[in-house]
Amino acid sequence: MNNKHKSHIYKALSIIIFLLTVSYAMPVRKDINKCENNRPYYDLTAEDIVARIYEYTGVEWLEETVDQFKTGRSDEIITGVATTFLATYDVLKRAVDQNCNFIITHEPTFYNHYDYTEPLQGDPVQDMKIKFLEEHNLVVWRFHDHIHMMTPDGIVKGMVKGLGWEKYLVDGEENIFVVPEMSLKQLAASLKDHYSVSTIRIIGDPELKCTQVGLSVGAPGSMSQINMLQRDDVEVLIAGESREWETVEYVRDAVDAGMRKAIILLGHAISEEDGMKYLADDLKEVIPEVPVKFIQAGNPFWSPE
Repeated sequence: MNNKHKSHIYKALSIIIFLLTVSYAMPVRKDINKCENNRPYYDLTAEDIVARIYEYTGVEWLEETVDQFKTGRSDEIITGVATTFLATYDVLKRAVDQNCNFIITHEPTFYNHYDYTEPLQGDPVQDMKIKFLEEHNLVVWRFHDHIHMMTPDGIVKGMVKGLGWEKYLVDGEENIFVVPEMSLKQLAASLKDHYSVSTIRIIGDPELKCTQVGLSVGAPGSMSQINMLQRDDVEVLIAGESREWETVEYVRDAVDAGMRKAIILLGHAISEEDGMKYLADDLKEVIPEVPVKFIQAGNPFWSPE
């Protein structure tokens, strides 16, 4: 064997040894290479997933919107997706425990509608949350405006499904129902039991016999709620939250005047959380490559017995 042949062999062996060394040294990301049924994951980034959600909504995206990345890198490879009503500190910890590094939240993460952190700069609570997010490389993206713009409204759709009230929907409506006749007290009690909450707030005659019910999720504003209460086909409005000197006082005056009107205030979280729960089910079809889970934020309030 001449020196030229030996040189080619040495060079080939060097390349093989280099490739073996690199492949052995590269970390194997088991968490994103295999899932529970041994199906391979694809390297989807957060922005890839958001692009799929754009298509899923079927609506034109707003130029000005709060539906944006709040923390983390948009090009982060995603190991799991968690949907939630609120990215609370507890929700973030549970997301990490479940190997979800992409959190899709309906409401703000930093205590104001636009997630501005400047007003609380240096605050120990906000700083703690930011530190946890950064330490675990979590990506938080808000999905608020466009899920409400869907037809039907994605949050309302989930709430209706959670209540099992699809069969009571009025034709052509997404949040107006004709339910079996019951008293206001019975309706409120059924909701209290369904959501397993210690307290909900009601204005109206407890013995009012009602069948016509409207649903107003979240906090759309007093005029939106009052407009629904003005309808002849709404006797009781099930709502999330309201300023107490606006819709609440409107209903109180209506009741005092002998009108067949009432309102049941569930609380903001309770009135929208099922929307994010059933979003997770939809996203399992939209992004089948990665696990999608719902993490409940829950009702923040409690009452003494």
